[in-house]
Amino acid sequence: MFKLLINWVLNAIAFLITQRIIDHFLPGQFHLRDITTALIAALLLGLINSTVRPILQLLTFPLTILTLGLSSLAINVLCLVFVSRFVPGFYIAGIVPAIAGSIVLSIVSTLLNWFVK
Repeated sequence: MFKLLINWVLNAIAFLITQRIIDHFLPGQFHLRDITTALIAALLLGLINSTVRPILQLLTFPLTILTLGLSSLAINVLCLVFVSRFVPGFYIAGIVPAIAGSIVLSIVSTLLNWFVK
């Protein structure tokens, strides 16, 4: 239970770091209102990644092989955009910030989890 709580907080921190990085290159197009919004977004993204994402990956497996993994990025982007639509205070302005946010969030989250473990 404690490990789950640590991962949730780390993902919220990853959201905040991602917002800072994306905001540097694309000002105002990837916005989180506050830490509470980041915590809610991390919780919802975690739920989506554990329930919906495996189904999408299974359905798009042939496409993933044909595109050499590019459809996996598309699934990550779709999950992130879905979260932004349902969390008040979390805003993504378009497809470019969504793609950049998905890539940066994956890298930052991986690095944070790597440092903690």
